[in-house]
Formats: sequence, structure tokens, C-alpha cells
Amino acid sequence: MITLRKTTEEERHMLVAPMYNGDELRHEFQSYGRGEQFSRWGFDALYKYLDDLSEDMGEDIQLDVIGLCCEWSEYDSIEEACDQYSDDIQTLDDLNDHTMVLLLDNGGVVVRDF
Repeated sequence: MITLRKTTEEERHMLVAPMYNGDELRHEFQSYGRGEQFSRWGFDALYKYLDDLSEDMGEDIQLDVIGLCCEWSEYDSIEEACDQYSDDIQTLDDLNDHTMVLLLDNGGVVVRDF
């Protein structure tokens, strides 16, 4: 499960709110002024990746909106993503050899930057 942890100034303790889908993830990004960082498909894929990772690790993942913005980028196509990296990266397989790639239902990709 992905959890959002916020510290309140007055109480100085952590409030934990679980997330259940990509729309809730997008809402949290919006609260940081980063609601346009990813498309609807990008948020859905990123949510699924983080939720699966949390399940595999057996522990909650603390949401870090700014960290995710710095670590992940969305592209309209695999070709566009490959163009952002070296000439050695020409295909999806090449890209997968270097980093995590999330395929989107709209044909785009979200790539963990390297």
C-alpha cells in the first residue's frame, strides 16, 4: 500500500492516509502543484508500480511527490523515450536493460530516469 504521510505543525505527528488508485495519486501531485507531471495513464501506471513494489517488499511506501517527479519521466512513445538517451538505446529492450519502463495504455511510457 502506498501511504501519504503529512506532519501537522500544531500536533507534530504523522497522519497516514492510504491510496487506492492513480486518481488519488494525481490528487496528491496536484496538492504540490504538479498535477500535470504525468498523464492519467502515467499516474495509473506509476500507482500500480508503487503498489506492486510495496506488496513485494511487504511494507508501505511513503509517497514522495518531489522525488517521483525527479526520478520518473513520461514520454508519448517508446521512440521518444529512446531518443532522450544515448545512441546505444534504440528499442524497448535496450531501454529495459538500463532502467524501469512502465508501458501505458495510450502507447506512451513512463521511464525511471538514469
